[in-house]
Amino acid sequence: MKLKRKGVLGKNATLASLFVGVAILSQLLPGGGAASGQTVASAQAQAAAIAARLNALGAQASRMIQNYDQAEASLSQVNQKIKDTQNQMSGTQSQIASIRVALSQEAIDSYMTGGNLSTLYALFNENPTQAAVRQEFLNTVTNSQADLVASYQAAVQSLHMQQASLKTLQDQAISVLSQATAAKNAVLAAEVQQKAQLASENSLVASLVAQQQAAQAAAAQAAAAQAAAAQAAAAQAAAAQAAILAQQAAARAHIIAASAPSVTPVKPFVGGTYGNPLRSIAGLSPERIDQGVDYHGYGPIYALGNGVVLSVYNSGWPGGTFISYRLTQGPAAGLVVYAAEDIRPQVGLGQSVTPNTVIGTMYEGFAGIETGWASPSLTGETMARTSGQFGGSNSTAYGFNFSQLLRSLGAPGGVLQNNPPTGSLLSGWPVW
Repeated sequence: MKLKRKGVLGKNATLASLFVGVAILSQLLPGGGAASGQTVASAQAQAAAIAARLNALGAQASRMIQNYDQAEASLSQVNQKIKDTQNQMSGTQSQIASIRVALSQEAIDSYMTGGNLSTLYALFNENPTQAAVRQEFLNTVTNSQADLVASYQAAVQSLHMQQASLKTLQDQAISVLSQATAAKNAVLAAEVQQKAQLASENSLVASLVAQQQAAQAAAAQAAAAQAAAAQAAAAQAAAAQAAILAQQAAARAHIIAASAPSVTPVKPFVGGTYGNPLRSIAGLSPERIDQGVDYHGYGPIYALGNGVVLSVYNSGWPGGTFISYRLTQGPAAGLVVYAAEDIRPQVGLGQSVTPNTVIGTMYEGFAGIETGWASPSLTGETMARTSGQFGGSNSTAYGFNFSQLLRSLGAPGGVLQNNPPTGSLLSGWPVW
């Protein structure tokens, strides 16, 4: 019987689904890494090689099935010819029977007209090869009957020859069909084996992918835990530092409180144009002169003179505080003063101030404070930087000028880092 073509189509569909499975697993795989001794890439390569062999086996199976179908069709044709020949022989045998009946009748007629009984007896025994019967036949039948006998003999001989030839063809067809069946079965068995191996490789790929993903998830979890631990440690360190700073501030306050009787209280500014803005700072300690003048200590900071507040905060400064105000009176009217860094502002934008206005409270911090001349551009820059005088730690002409102003008002001046200071003042700038 013939194999159904849909069997080949089913094989191709199965092969296609296996290829798709490998392709989907390839898309799910991360970029690198190995798992369980065998890499995902090597398992994929093995699965792809098996799939390629399956594809070749599929084509070979199709050819074997076609050969099988051709051999089976050839055998069917031979069998049909044999059947037709047998039908022809049956017809010829019927024809022979008719000839014998005719011959018997002719013999009877011959006897009735003068033939002998022994010839009739021979005819009834149906032995047309005996010499007596042939002689009697020649004496009693017409030439047309002789032709029938000759035709019969030729037909019998031809049928026997055809049967022998068809038997040879039948044997050959059976042999070819047997070989085609064996080849087809061998290819199909190999295909089944390769499919099983491909299924095993795909299972291995899936297992390796799962292991790799699990390892990556574990690594990510460990990294998150490490980051959380580092963050907690940083927070703990910051808390410890804050506690140390609080202890230091408390110690300074205790020292200042202990020495309070020897300190003469600073009176509020009375009279004049400008006043010492640092007159109430406890533990005031001057430091370097750079863009302005740096100080440490804690307490209220006053405005230097009458003016209007231009800014309070600027993220570019340590602590985010940058209080600036434009002076409206005195020799520096129109110029802008700033106080920045470790200060809690106590004024707002546009507020008018006087030498008795507290613009902020200085607290104990890492940076301390810096005060000096600000740029009138309202960008949070100093005159020293906009003039190109400041390089990172050097004393500038504008910082030294503001230190002289504070010294003239009774505050301690800052410490020069280089002498002379870097740069020069604008023409007409006030000096003290």
